[in-house]
Amino acid sequence: MKKLKSNLYAKEKIVLRDHRHQSIEDENGYLFAQGTYPTKIKAEDLPEWYVYGRYYKCFGYLSAKGVVDMKYVPSKYSNHFLKDDFLFISYNTPISEKPEASSIIDAYTGYDERIYGNEILSFLKAARKHSAYDISEIVQMIHDKADWMVQTFPEEYSDFKFNVRSLE
Repeated sequence: MKKLKSNLYAKEKIVLRDHRHQSIEDENGYLFAQGTYPTKIKAEDLPEWYVYGRYYKCFGYLSAKGVVDMKYVPSKYSNHFLKDDFLFISYNTPISEKPEASSIIDAYTGYDERIYGNEILSFLKAARKHSAYDISEIVQMIHDKADWMVQTFPEEYSDFKFNVRSLE
């Protein structure tokens, strides 16, 4: 088995070519560590705790093993369920809040990765399994967000059933 040193392995990386950003893949199917550095690792080399999803605008795999802290930050500025929410992930230290920060991304320190969108749900399930991380507080926050969506945007969500019960 190959030695895995990165928490994130991307199938593609974004480069600047001809004055525009482009997504490229390795011609041999090798992954990019942290979405940047070429490796000799392929998707089939990764163990099951690497969760497939879209991270930092690229498709790839994020490790759900070794998680020591997570902070979920729901967005209540739009009618999107998880699209604008963040999950901050730390593999080393507790995550702490900086109340004086001017943006969500700067509001926390000590995190190694941040994800958003539907990847939050699949990552939480994997972190519970592979890191034995207690996700119950985050699950409750996601349930609260789903309830808020129905109450705040009844035209769009009155008949919609959020599938967050699968996290329990």
